Amino acid sequence: MDEVVKLVRSRASEDQRDALADFVQRYFGQVDPEELAERQVADLYGAAVSHWSFARKRELGRARVRVFNPTIAEHGWQSTHTVIEIVNDDMPFLVDSVTMEVNRHGLTLHLIIHPLMAVSRDGDGTLQGLAADGVRESFIHVEVDRIPEPARLDALAADVSRVLDDVRAAHVGRQRVQPGRLGNAIHLDMDEGFPHAIGRQPLQRAV
Repeated sequence: MDEVVKLVRSRASEDQRDALADFVQRYFGQVDPEELAERQVADLYGAAVSHWSFARKRELGRARVRVFNPTIAEHGWQSTHTVIEIVNDDMPFLVDSVTMEVNRHGLTLHLIIHPLMAVSRDGDGTLQGLAADGVRESFIHVEVDRIPEPARLDALAADVSRVLDDVRAAHVGRQRVQPGRLGNAIHLDMDEGFPHAIGRQPLQRAV
């Protein structure tokens, strides 16, 4: 990983150098080194910078998804796999849901990178940088069997986006329902002055 950071410091513009070096360290920080051992430093650098650039603008409350085959000519780095890049608000079941959708397409997963980053964005969703007190976002990098057909790439991107929309809807719904369930499950006995669970006998006070 030190070699990737060195490459960042030699290639990135001065105003982006420190932020990007920090991002790269966090990006690969939880990945088993053995999974990256056979990869070229330039391709690891390219994957991280690609995701950083993709995250620079995101509409608040919506996932960004793209599915592509990186090449040196077009992207400045390469992979033998098709890559899925996702930037989304952090919430439960993101990776599980994406994994199931990949499996539904009959594809094999070769690598998943899923760092959580606390970031700061301005009002129009432009990334300002990493921030300790920022909003946590999920950066998900998935590599699957290479898909040569553009139509299949588009279909996978659309289906992953749909699944993430479903996850968000369920997450928002759960946040809205939970307080109501709590209110229905517990009521305050105004005569006794302490709560009782509905369907249970009132607790006996100590005498």
